[in-house]
Amino acid sequence: MITLETLTTERHDRVAVVRLDRPPVNAVSRSMMTELRGCFREFGADRDINAVVLSAAGTRAFCAGIDLNDAADRRRNPETVADTLDGGSYWRETQHIIRHCPVPVIAAVDGPAIGAGFGLVGVCDLIVASERATFALTEINVGLLGGSSKALRLVGPFKARMLFFSGEPIDGRELDKHGAVERLVPPGEAEESAIELGAMFASKSPIALRLAKESILRIEDLPLEDAYRLEQDYTTRLRGYSDSREAMEAFMEKREPVWSWS
Repeated sequence: MITLETLTTERHDRVAVVRLDRPPVNAVSRSMMTELRGCFREFGADRDINAVVLSAAGTRAFCAGIDLNDAADRRRNPETVADTLDGGSYWRETQHIIRHCPVPVIAAVDGPAIGAGFGLVGVCDLIVASERATFALTEINVGLLGGSSKALRLVGPFKARMLFFSGEPIDGRELDKHGAVERLVPPGEAEESAIELGAMFASKSPIALRLAKESILRIEDLPLEDAYRLEQDYTTRLRGYSDSREAMEAFMEKREPVWSWS
């Protein structure tokens, strides 16, 4: 495991928890980006992990956005050619790594998810939100733009425009009305509920789960006919594994399956 200063991690059987832990409001720094990349790569490659929960420590915020002072320092002292030519590349690639983690990623949000925090939520597969969670794209208030691509996924084109143009927040209940929240829970229960959801996924074949994650990412923006054709290809791939046969036999015999990673 990489050395962590801005995150903490835990394992709950086959569910990993990656917790933002950079007081006071878990603002995203370059160090946090690096640690997020390392954690999601490590857990994604771990055969004993079948789901990851992205959570946050403290009660003030899930994540209050990019650390503007840290970002200003990086603009003055770019570390790489990419930092000089495309200052947003490292953050963009960090989100890409989370989104393409080979196993399901569940956001557990129990406070404000603002700006970059909204972005982190938007690249997860599912969202568990508490009734005190809020979501906002406040970049326009500080002379920046960003995050509308995530809002379009979560709330649709018209509400996304309102969030993007106004910088005003919506709460977990309203996000739930748009179908983006899998579970809406009382304050303080988001992480526990997300771990329970991850445990349900973790009971499935690890091979089937990874192929399911890969396939749904690839078909999400395809036309229906092309998407279904690609899904069939993934089904054919899965049927070549003994875990597929075990799933069918266990179902027919009314017993719990025993996965062999083969």
